[in-house]
Amino acid sequence: MTVMERLYDNDWYVSHASPSQREALEADVTRAWMVREASVEDVDRARTVANISPARSALALSMGNVVQAEYDRARARLFEAARCTDIVNGHAFTVRREVGQNGAMTIEITSCTLLRRASLSTRGRGEDWTATLHDPERRNVGSFSTSFGSDPWGAFHRACEWITTGLL
Repeated sequence: MTVMERLYDNDWYVSHASPSQREALEADVTRAWMVREASVEDVDRARTVANISPARSALALSMGNVVQAEYDRARARLFEAARCTDIVNGHAFTVRREVGQNGAMTIEITSCTLLRRASLSTRGRGEDWTATLHDPERRNVGSFSTSFGSDPWGAFHRACEWITTGLL
């Protein structure tokens, strides 16, 4: 299990795919930033007050560090939610498409929580889709290629299914 799988599971990505949830994450970042700015002012004020005790200064710095950490966590949650672009059959994926000349296309599909990934490519419209499937957890065959036919949606969904199940 990777650190990312421990921090964010697939359900978290799926639930944060909606625009309203993304707006809520953005609002959390804004709130955390505002609290951080107020904390920085408190630390600066604690440093400039005459006859300040070292304990008060240490407490202000400690609170500043806690607030900075919360701000960083809020930003990380927003970044992670934005990283996943597609939900297919209840699983979150990052999908990147590159269009080439004469209808050629490459589609990179990566799970947001699993290590398996797939790369689909075609030389043009109506041509067969070639899938290169990568599974870093497989000992004998880490990567292999296969044909998924000429239907683009069928090829895309088969690649997504392979990523989630490991079965063709």
